[in-house]
Amino acid sequence: MASARKLSRRGFVGFGAGALAGAGALLAGRRAGAAPGPIEKPRLTLGLAVPAASFLPVYMAAARTWKAEGLAVEIVSFRGDAEVSQAMAGGSLDLSLQSFDGLINLINSSQPVRGFYAGFHQADFAWLAQPAIKSWNDLKGGTIGVSTFGSLTDQLTRYVLRKHSLKPETDVRIMQAGPSATSIQLLRSGRLLAAIQSAPTKWVAEDLGLTVLGTQEKEIAPQWPKHTFVARAKFLDDNPQTVRAFLRAHVAAIRLARAERDLAVKVLVDQVKYQPSYAARAYDENLRAFDEQGRLPDDKYMDIFWSILIAAGTVSEPWPTARLMDGRFIGTFAEWAP
Repeated sequence: MASARKLSRRGFVGFGAGALAGAGALLAGRRAGAAPGPIEKPRLTLGLAVPAASFLPVYMAAARTWKAEGLAVEIVSFRGDAEVSQAMAGGSLDLSLQSFDGLINLINSSQPVRGFYAGFHQADFAWLAQPAIKSWNDLKGGTIGVSTFGSLTDQLTRYVLRKHSLKPETDVRIMQAGPSATSIQLLRSGRLLAAIQSAPTKWVAEDLGLTVLGTQEKEIAPQWPKHTFVARAKFLDDNPQTVRAFLRAHVAAIRLARAERDLAVKVLVDQVKYQPSYAARAYDENLRAFDEQGRLPDDKYMDIFWSILIAAGTVSEPWPTARLMDGRFIGTFAEWAP
């Protein structure tokens, strides 16, 4: 059983592009409902905001399904949305997979980009507290950690504090604590009463006996628009067959992950460097949050998303979907899907 290669800034998933492009086009032409025509650009560069378990379909595609569609894809992993957005704005990427906040910032900066496929609905943050803290009200007079001010972790934390009738910066101080691996040390040293955590650190903290105050899924919404594929509008116009092939591989990768749990867990161990037990937990948590049809979360959950962004000053009102997403591929799923 083949495994995905290590993917890094310089990593390249290489496959004999010429022969594979022809094979992929032939395979696509045989699929019922697939639009005819050759792949315009079989070699692609895909930027990821960070290495993360929620990118499991990308890692599965690198292991198996891009090759079947005649694609050779270079994956470049960055250190957050700001870096991958700069690369997209500078034209050094064909595609990116990043947060909706990053996409909104690009559009607000008049960059000619659009999201074109979503379906990453992970609401996967959690708030962990020192063992003596048993309720949100116990945080009064203390400090809670977020990654950086203005970040999604900051926005979510302020929202959940207000939900529990706690005034941010008045009842509970908010501290920039860096990534989860750093904030857990601040928790253990007593400098923080609580902190928002991502995987796998949230599980490490729980295993150490820290209190799970709440989860994003239960405190905010069970679905969250975590990531979307992004491209420049001209790329989507010029390379529709390439995008269809890429998305067929993406859908096939999700289905492969569902069908072969052991392979998917191994891919996470190899690519995200999780311990096997945490990779298995990440698999179980993430798999149920993938929508292979690329849709946004339900409207009632998107309403919460927009309310949080409005409170943070990112937008002044909810955006119509057409301003955020190019729907041509989501809307024709039945025509091109594997």
